[in-house]
Amino acid sequence: MAKRILTFIAILWMAFYLSQCAHPVMPSGGEKDVTPPRILYSTPPNGSANFKGNRFTLNTSEYVVLKNVLEAALISPPMKKFPDFSTRGKSIQVKFNEDLKPNTTYSVYFGDAIADLTETNPLLNYSYIFSTGTYVDSLSLYGTVQNAQNLLPEEQVFVMLYKDDNDTIPLDSLPFFVPPYYVSKSDASGKFSLNGLAEDRYLIFALKDQNANFIFDQPGEEIAFLDSLVHPFYDNTLAFKKDIIVIDSIIDLPIDTAQTRIDSIYQDSVNNAKYSGLTLMMFMQYDSTQRLLKAELSRRNNIKFSFSQPAKGVDIIPLNFNPDTLWHLEVFSAKKDTVTWYLKTLPLDTLEVLIKNLEDTLGLVSLRLDPDKTTGRARQNKKKNAVKEYLEWTSNIKAGNLMPNKKPEISFLHPMVTCIADSAYLVAGTDTIPNPPIIYLDSLHQSIRFPMEISDEFRYKIYYPDSSFIDWNGFFNKEISISFAPRPLKEYGVFNFSLHPETRLSYILQMLTVKEVVVKQIEFTGDTTVVFEFLTPGKYLFKVIFDRNKNHQWDTGDYGTRRQPEEVIYFSKEIDIRANWEIEEEWEW
Repeated sequence: MAKRILTFIAILWMAFYLSQCAHPVMPSGGEKDVTPPRILYSTPPNGSANFKGNRFTLNTSEYVVLKNVLEAALISPPMKKFPDFSTRGKSIQVKFNEDLKPNTTYSVYFGDAIADLTETNPLLNYSYIFSTGTYVDSLSLYGTVQNAQNLLPEEQVFVMLYKDDNDTIPLDSLPFFVPPYYVSKSDASGKFSLNGLAEDRYLIFALKDQNANFIFDQPGEEIAFLDSLVHPFYDNTLAFKKDIIVIDSIIDLPIDTAQTRIDSIYQDSVNNAKYSGLTLMMFMQYDSTQRLLKAELSRRNNIKFSFSQPAKGVDIIPLNFNPDTLWHLEVFSAKKDTVTWYLKTLPLDTLEVLIKNLEDTLGLVSLRLDPDKTTGRARQNKKKNAVKEYLEWTSNIKAGNLMPNKKPEISFLHPMVTCIADSAYLVAGTDTIPNPPIIYLDSLHQSIRFPMEISDEFRYKIYYPDSSFIDWNGFFNKEISISFAPRPLKEYGVFNFSLHPETRLSYILQMLTVKEVVVKQIEFTGDTTVVFEFLTPGKYLFKVIFDRNKNHQWDTGDYGTRRQPEEVIYFSKEIDIRANWEIEEEWEW
């Protein structure tokens, strides 16, 4: 009996012990926490005047962390020394490292830097605003930053305001020399806000800053500006509450991002964002400085020199080779900014060239002519086991199909010097045509076309035996055998597009893939209907460029001459082209 009692007591003790050692966990399952932290109150209160000291504290609803605060946070007016940001439990402390200006309203914008500890849900666009004077400036500006060429939103762009208070530098030159008086940053949707502004007229300027100095001083920095000064307004949705305030500093405005016309927001010499919203069109200025961008051996006996500008006055001078015969051919790209050298096989491992533009030296380049060059025994083995090289070619016939209204073409990767077509033939249906006629499409004899009639009823074959085409280094083709048929018209679609511009100007209509690759382009000046035939099924975009200078292309802006980039607009919907379908649309603007 006593033994049973002892056993029972032992079991109870073990159960109690295990229950105390068990690790308590949250029940599995349930929805993930997606709620961002809240600011419960701040010390001093947000929106305070007569701010004293050098720090403030934000008290939050839960434990928080600060993410990338150096990149996310902004202080207006900008400070030379960045404040110290730290967290302690459910609070955030900000300590300033320089004296605050008297009678000045400051705004500390956190962006997405504040997040909860457990799930890192960000508190977006929180701002703490205070004044060292007797009142807090309370005006605002809102807007969006868009790419001028494709109207997509531009994020992480500094949007800056300047006052006309510099005695030595004109207002429109301030972005080149001094930091702004106020600064904000665009979010992922391109929206920006500037709050706590004083009553004044401002120059507004946007900058994709490459060196984080808030000054437009780098040739590769993208910018945006307005032709007029801007005037902030009072937004009563930002009225400060005594202790509890969460500012959603991005407010949706009625901005038509697809069809914004830059001139539509320049209604007066002073622009008030309350009624129209500000739209800043981002662009990179044309840089007229000639630079060598790249020099490379793109393939054997083929060198490409790429420049930032058309290479009209560029000289490319060999330094370690003094040719006495023709040793290369020089070809310019359509935009004249790329020079291609087709080389004879040279007795060199490396070619050194000096590249000059008038009196300026652009570069001294050493180009290895044999990318697979080896030494010693490995070189001997390579020669022994070398694979013979042939003249390479491509064709506009893809997967056995030739596009409608096209003639067969063959393009070679190097200039040809010989065409021996005695054994070549063309098959059209049941007919065989020996030595078919060809047309050379360029002076280097790199591309040929077959001027033949194409019928939907026939299949075709083009045949050239090996060694029919020989380039100037003696390389010849392998056997060429291309079988094809014209692709049936029923596999294509037709699109009729009626265009009705309100103003008669020079326009460029571009048909684009959804990835913004230009498929077709036409120019027009007034009401017109464009018929797009033989379209491959798929989804397409349509874009109009306002070609004001009539140079047949989109042109960027220039801040020095206050020229905005040329406007672009997009048709409001994608066009879905289907096989054997014909559709119509109209577009008025």
